[in-house]
Amino acid sequence: MQEQTLKSPTEYIKEAFRIYFKKENFVFFVKIMAVLAIIASLIGYTLSYYEKPVYDPFYLLFITLTVIAGVWMNTIEYYSLLHIGGEVRSVFTAGIRNMFKFFLISLTVGLIIFFGLVLLIIPGIIFAVWYSFAIWLVLDRGLKIGEALRTSKAMVSGRFWKILGRSVVFGLFSLLASIVFGAVPYIGPFVLSLISPLLMLPFYLLYQDISRGGLDNLGTA
Repeated sequence: MQEQTLKSPTEYIKEAFRIYFKKENFVFFVKIMAVLAIIASLIGYTLSYYEKPVYDPFYLLFITLTVIAGVWMNTIEYYSLLHIGGEVRSVFTAGIRNMFKFFLISLTVGLIIFFGLVLLIIPGIIFAVWYSFAIWLVLDRGLKIGEALRTSKAMVSGRFWKILGRSVVFGLFSLLASIVFGAVPYIGPFVLSLISPLLMLPFYLLYQDISRGGLDNLGTA
């Protein structure tokens, strides 16, 4: 795989701001995230005022639909980055078509990291870095789960600490934004929803840089 020079964490974050706030991209993201924010608000409002017992069949059905909607919305967030500037409708359609794949790879990676954390934490951190690109590989490259896990680990090989360091900075950037906007009454959570793609962009740009050399040369996919 052709070695790629990685930018510093701050350079990725600056590039993310430039991309997100480019006029046509900003309109694209706001259209998508505004719809998702409204749906999430309606679900949250309904849950907070639903007073039926947990064993009520209609309540259980609503919870199930809520989980499905959550998976769909998360899938759409990923596809909004994979199709920046494209048709808004196609992003929502892609979310529906690929939500099951997203659920499976997210569950797989989540379980691997969870069991790693149970094993004295350090393995969980290692697994989190190894498989940090797996979701992108499934949604972007159409890899199967096993292929995505192996390819992600291969992408990390030789640059583990660089990826870990950048991921920590990206995480702190997201945490800071969440704290700042979460403290703003009423509009803060809504604004945070709108800028969710901005918070995901630095890691997506890192994934793009690492995969730019060509995944075929990894010998894992």
